[in-house]
Amino acid sequence: MTDTQWPRYMVLHQEQDNKPHQHAGTVHAPDAEMALLNARDVFVRRPDCVSLWVVRADLIFTRTQEELALHPDWLGNIQAAGVPTEIYYVFAKRTQKGQFSHVGEVEAENPAHALKMALQQYPAVDGLVWWVFPAKAVLKSTPDDIEAMFAPAAVKDFRDQANFHALSVLRKLMRKQETSNEP
Repeated sequence: MTDTQWPRYMVLHQEQDNKPHQHAGTVHAPDAEMALLNARDVFVRRPDCVSLWVVRADLIFTRTQEELALHPDWLGNIQAAGVPTEIYYVFAKRTQKGQFSHVGEVEAENPAHALKMALQQYPAVDGLVWWVFPAKAVLKSTPDDIEAMFAPAAVKDFRDQANFHALSVLRKLMRKQETSNEP
């Protein structure tokens, strides 16, 4: 049997310009553009948002604090001469209940090298789990998208389902109809 599920994308949102991007959740989509639109519909309906990123989950290189302690050789001599470098985004989860937050970026040759560079460059970040992924793999909303993508959610009122009395109104109408049909 073949897998018919669309690829999974991690959704990263930024509530304000002065705050880091944080992991909001995941969506499934056939491509990154649809993932960005799905992410907007799912994760930006109520909270403030000025930027939204999506990246395929299978492109994220991740290691836990325990894995790094048990296998320090994973980050040993992983740099190869003459290999071109690229920018990687670095995210860390600092507490069990917390979200992954954007820590910064590094220039590296591959994901393992990027993680090694991140651990050296951001030693004050006590990450329980680390993510690194190529910056070029991220589809980002642009400042021009803010009005079209995020502004409608800011003015949309939240209505609690308890405020919808459709069931009780329907029952009253049915009782009224039953009493009017009685001989």
